[in-house]
Order: sequence, then C-alpha cells, then structure tokens
Amino acid sequence: MSLDLPYCPPPGAIIEIFAEEQSLAADVVSALLEPFQPLREQFMAITGLGLDIDAGGVDQSLRRLRATPAGMMAQPLSVLAAGHPDGARVIFIHGSPGLGEEWLPFLTDVPQGQLFLAPDRPGFGESGDTPVTDLQAQADALVPLLGRQSDAPVVLVGYSYGGPVALRLAADHPDRVAGLLLIGAAADPGLEEIHPLQEIAALAFFEQLLPSELASSNAELLQLRDGLEALADDLPDLHLPVIMVQGTDDNLVPASNVDYLRAQLATSPAAIMIERADHFLPWSHPDLLVQALDCLLDDARIYASGGAFPTR
Repeated sequence: MSLDLPYCPPPGAIIEIFAEEQSLAADVVSALLEPFQPLREQFMAITGLGLDIDAGGVDQSLRRLRATPAGMMAQPLSVLAAGHPDGARVIFIHGSPGLGEEWLPFLTDVPQGQLFLAPDRPGFGESGDTPVTDLQAQADALVPLLGRQSDAPVVLVGYSYGGPVALRLAADHPDRVAGLLLIGAAADPGLEEIHPLQEIAALAFFEQLLPSELASSNAELLQLRDGLEALADDLPDLHLPVIMVQGTDDNLVPASNVDYLRAQLATSPAAIMIERADHFLPWSHPDLLVQALDCLLDDARIYASGGAFPTR
C-alpha cells in the first residue's frame, strides 16, 4: 500500500495515516477474518511466509562486513553495508526472529555522505546460532557499529524487538546516538506476555527440535520483559529526536506502546499512526518508512549540531 506523509512530524506531534477506502465486500471479508488476525500475524512472524523481499534495486556497492562484537562474545557480527564507508551512519536493527537482509529495500539510494548498516543480531543469520537472550547484551554487541568516538552520532532504526535494542543503545551511549526511528517497537514491560507454549519450546528437548533462529527468538523473547523493566529507569534521561511509526491493528506489539513511550521519554517523540496496519510495516509501508527516516535524519542533524528539542 502506497501512502505518503503529509508533512514531517514536529516533536510531540501525532500524524494519523488513514487507510484507503475499501469496497463493501472487502469490509465484510475483513470483518469475518478479524478474529483470525492475531493468529495470522503470529504465523507470519514465526515462518516469514508472506514477507517477501524485493531487492531488485539494491546498489551493487552493497557489501557484507564482519564486526567484532563488544564484551565476551566470540562470534563476529555479520553486517550488510551500503553507501560511503566514511559516511554518517544509520543502523537498521531487525526484530525477532529476523535478519539484516530484511532491510535490503532500504539500502538502495543511500543519501550522499551516509553509510547504512544492517547487522544480523547475535543468534541470527550469519552472526551465529548461539542465543543471546539479554536485551543489554544484544545492545552491547552492536556498540562497534557506532564507529569511533570522534565520529558523528548515528541514527538508529529499530523494528519490533530491534526497537528496545535501539533504546538501550541510545540510553547507554547518549553522546553517540542522534536520533531514533522506532517501528512497531516493544517498550512497555506491562504489555509483555509469555504464552505457555513459549515455555514448553524453551525446554531442552523441544528447543533442539526448533530451527536455530526460532530457538534464539524464543529465548530472547522470554527475557524481554526483564530487559524492558531495566530500560524503563533510563528512558526519562533520553534527550534526542524520536519518531515512532505504529500500525493501529498490530497484534504482536500493541499500539499502546506508543502511549507508553510518549509518557516516558524526556523529549517529545513524534508518532505516525497507520490505520488498519498490522505489525509488518517494513514490508507493507516501505515508502512511508523511508519518508519518516528522511524526516528523522533532518531532525538528527539539527540535534547533533546543538539544536534544542522540546522536553517535558
């Protein structure tokens, strides 16, 4: 679905993107299928079916890098990179499960003077199959991607589980992060629920039957609430531009996560609410997300140059 932002949201603003009108027949079908929507989203998140990547326009300069993670992790990070090697960095952080390759459509037409990086998070893809279940450890592993201390602050794009990873990185390294684009991002620990099947899947016998990426995903999701509770203490100290993009019909990460972050963050985050959209915004609304990122990059340049953003 091709939708456009009417304007760049100023700090604190909420933009509502209304869904296109449907026919009466489509409305009836949607109403009949609505009870099955949560199950459909769970199935797509687990299997990836229906989430096709169109990488036809990816620049031939796309390359895969290896980065040595911080801390005690031995497995190098695998990172897709596009753009100028010494450019200002934008880091795309995937959800759970997920891969850096999911961001391929966003690694096209990289703006001049920028470097876009899309890592496989630890436990996924070519960054190894050993689960890294702690939110803090996931964030710590991405620290080398921030570049040198003398480099310009980076912009972080976090989708789903990648959202709290981005928030954790920004809270731990406030002088090295200039802005956050949060897409369907989990944030409120009170909204995190553990299904009994998740606990069964974590038992050693069943865990070894799962594909490694599903095992890693289940392991980190079981620990996410603890990570979000620890993160909550640091959110009021975050002072940087934030744009949140959220589907109103997201059954995996409820839209009330936006309300939580707007209440917790020190600066006034902007929100883009997309009517009837589900959790899979990078696939269903890529053009709108590119526009949102362009808006954030402008805000981040102002912030990095010493410009002020509203605080509570």
